[in-house]
Amino acid sequence: MKLVNIQLDLKNVLIILGSLLLIFLIFKIQGILAPFTISFFIAYLLDPLVDKMEQYRIGRSFAILLIFLLVGGIISVLLIFLLPVIYREIAFLIDKLPHYFGQLVELIQKYTHSDGLELTYQEAVNFLKGKAGKISSMFFQTFASVYSSVSGFVGQFVSYSLVPILIFYFLRDFDRLMAKGLDLAEQKFSFDIKPHAKEFNSILSRYFRGQLAVSLILAVLYTTALLISGIKGAVGIGVISGILSIVPYLGFIIGFVTSLIAAYFQYFDLWHPLYVVIGFTIVQFLESNFITPKLVGGSLGLHPTAVIFSLILGGYLLGIAGMIISLPVAAFIKVVLMNYFYSPGDAVRRDE
Repeated sequence: MKLVNIQLDLKNVLIILGSLLLIFLIFKIQGILAPFTISFFIAYLLDPLVDKMEQYRIGRSFAILLIFLLVGGIISVLLIFLLPVIYREIAFLIDKLPHYFGQLVELIQKYTHSDGLELTYQEAVNFLKGKAGKISSMFFQTFASVYSSVSGFVGQFVSYSLVPILIFYFLRDFDRLMAKGLDLAEQKFSFDIKPHAKEFNSILSRYFRGQLAVSLILAVLYTTALLISGIKGAVGIGVISGILSIVPYLGFIIGFVTSLIAAYFQYFDLWHPLYVVIGFTIVQFLESNFITPKLVGGSLGLHPTAVIFSLILGGYLLGIAGMIISLPVAAFIKVVLMNYFYSPGDAVRRDE
């Protein structure tokens, strides 16, 4: 096991203070970091495709425009086919919402009657009158919160509208930016970072591209399982569950709970929730035993709890931007630690 000696001279102290200041500034401007982080992340995923097109003597800028047209066409086709379906499902759920609410009230009344707790209409009115002040205060707080959210949404919309432009410029200069970044890191830290960067890039690219493929497959499987179960809103729930599956277990939990609730209130029996349980169990079995091991494997080398912890910590510190960079940072820390704290013999013994 190697030991790392740190000399606390003036230069190292200034580097530490500068790093802390940089972290503080990043924390303060986290609201505007998300569009840049998302743009760079998408550029990172698309860069190998652009490099491949360059090998066929296609100009880099023209290759990026072709990819934009291809992706835009695919998204347009999906929207043309999916939007009407999702619209009908949302309209159905909105139309049935009063019915579901009425059934819920009846269910509550049934259990309160059975426990000897009878809640009359007049008692409910008297209770609300006594809480009128608090209710009005909550109303104005809610209104202020909604207004603030709408204002924030407009600002966020303007920021995220810049994402395609940022992706274009990140992609156009991606290789040059990465090369300059690595050279700068080597000059500042006085060690050869390129071998670690290659290993880090290999690990990260396989994970993210594999996870994206897994999410798309899960979206199709969840939607299929819910359609077979006869759940209204199957497409919307299935697609959202698949997309959220980029975060381990998040898509499964949200999709499963939402589907169970929808199944019960749509049919008021136990058979359809049981169909949902069976469908999600089959999809989860396929995902855990075949899909993820084949497409992703153990590419990050991180325990699932470490992945979830990294995502939560990144989201808590820097919001969406933090969640995007959390796994790359965790993977990079693992690569550095494995290379500097363990010799090859230690690594072999650990694997055994």
